[in-house]
Parts: sequence; structure tokens; C-alpha cells
Amino acid sequence: MSQFKYGEAKLRFLDDAGQFGLLVSPLPGHRMFRFQILVGGRLIGDQEGCILGSIMAQLEDRPRIDDAKFDVELDPTDLMDMLAADESLYDVTMMSSVESLDGWTLHGFFRADRFLLLAREVVRDGGGEILVGSVERADYDSIVEAARDFWLKSQLQ
Repeated sequence: MSQFKYGEAKLRFLDDAGQFGLLVSPLPGHRMFRFQILVGGRLIGDQEGCILGSIMAQLEDRPRIDDAKFDVELDPTDLMDMLAADESLYDVTMMSSVESLDGWTLHGFFRADRFLLLAREVVRDGGGEILVGSVERADYDSIVEAARDFWLKSQLQ
């Protein structure tokens, strides 16, 4: 189940283990929001304003991968390499379209009853630590729905 933390006009929606979450905060300006993602206990993304429509749609429509080679227990580097080797899976799992995450490559998908999010900071040498967040499907759905509802209601004010 997600926890809701209120403070300074921002909301953090996260799972109980702190492995996956979303920070959504209205900013001054027409429909601008601060948006960051919690991946494996680390909050990523910058604090600049962005428009959230595209990423909210992507969060609600993540693919399911049934191929056993994408077991959530695999090494994160191996998972990223397997995605990179399959262009169609790479494209369908890629999460983009939000300015605050420009410095990150994110892939998110469902495997069995879990949502898996892989995040790698974009660095010059192509390396960089890979963060992994894994959360039960029910928790993921609850977090995304709560963040989406908050985002939609904030636009009406």
C-alpha cells in the first residue's frame, strides 16, 4: 500500500519498502509540476518544472513481459543488455517524455505480479550505476492512480 506524505504543496506516493514512488508537486506557471521518481530507494530527476501528461499516460500503460529470461531476480546490467539487444522490447519498455528525467534512461515493465523499473543515469562513457525498483503490481497501480488523481485535481485549481 502507498504512503502519502504531505508538505510544502507536494505529494510523495511510494510503496511501503521505499523501492518505487512518484513525487508530484505543482509549481507556479500554467500546469507546471515538479516530477521525480523513486527507484530502488533513490529519488531521481531534476527539480525543474515540466508538463506531466505524457509520463502519466506512460505510467498507466506499461507493457507486460512474459519471457522468463526477464526474471526480476536477474542482474540489472544483464537486464539492460537484454533490453538493448531486442529493439522492439527496448522501445516498448522505454519511459520518456518528461523533461525532469532527461538525464536518465528508464525502462519499466510488468513481469509476473511485479512492476520492475530500471534507471541508468546518462553519462559520457555510457556506463553508470543502474538503479532497480521492484514493487507488487497492486502497489504500483495504487501509487500511479493516486499520483494521477492528485495531478488531475491540481490542474482544476
